[in-house]
Formats: sequence, structure tokens, C-alpha cells
Amino acid sequence: MPEKYWLDTSLWRDFYEDRISKAGNPLGEYAARLFMKILKRKDKILFSESLIWELKKDYDEQGINDMLNLLFMNNVLVKIEIKKEEYQESKQLAQEKNIPFVDCLNAVQARNNNVVMVSQDRHFHENLKDITKTIKPQDII
Repeated sequence: MPEKYWLDTSLWRDFYEDRISKAGNPLGEYAARLFMKILKRKDKILFSESLIWELKKDYDEQGINDMLNLLFMNNVLVKIEIKKEEYQESKQLAQEKNIPFVDCLNAVQARNNNVVMVSQDRHFHENLKDITKTIKPQDII
């Protein structure tokens, strides 16, 4: 049975920009290897409009389409709607924990859809671990 993942926006950027961490870790390579593993296994990546919101901060529509199209064409990406309750819960979590709203929304949607949250971001691993379990991409590949 295929695995299902929710990828933090930073992983998309890591891959697309081939980023390297301040400590010298090859974040882009980790993300690329994760995407390849997902494609080979025909796993699924769930996402919602929140991914597009975040990507629009730095990319135009063509750049976003370039990032997503290969996965769409291979039936890997599954778009889900943001439910009103998820939006409200995430807004409250963001205020309580002083964490960006979209990150809270990603964690809530990952939990509600029983998928593995994948992120390098510390606040997922530390501050949102009561919402959803988060794994780093290098721990999957």
C-alpha cells in the first residue's frame, strides 16, 4: 500500500533551489531523493491551497506549475480542500504557539488526513509534535 506524505513548503523550495543548510547539509539533495523515492513507489503527496499561498511569495505561476507538474502527471499529488474547522484550529494554534499560521494548517491537515508530515523545520519537530508526527526527509530516504 502506498505511503502518504504532507511536505512542508520548505522541501519544495529545497528541491527547486537546490538549497544547502547553514551547516552545509544538502537540503536540495535530500528533497530530490525523497521525491524520487515517492515517484518510484507511487506514493502520494497530499497538499492544499496553503502550499500555493506560500510558493506565490517567491515564484510566479509558471514556476509553481514547473514544480508541481511532474508529480501531477504521475498521479502522485492529491489536492485536498481546507476545511473551515481546520482553518479555525490553525489560526488558534498559531496565536497560542507563536508559529506561522500556514505551518499550523499543514500540521492540522496532515493529522486529519493520517499522513506523514515531512519537514526540516524545528517548530514542526518541537512545537507541533502534539498535532502530528514529523519526519525529516533524510530519515525516509
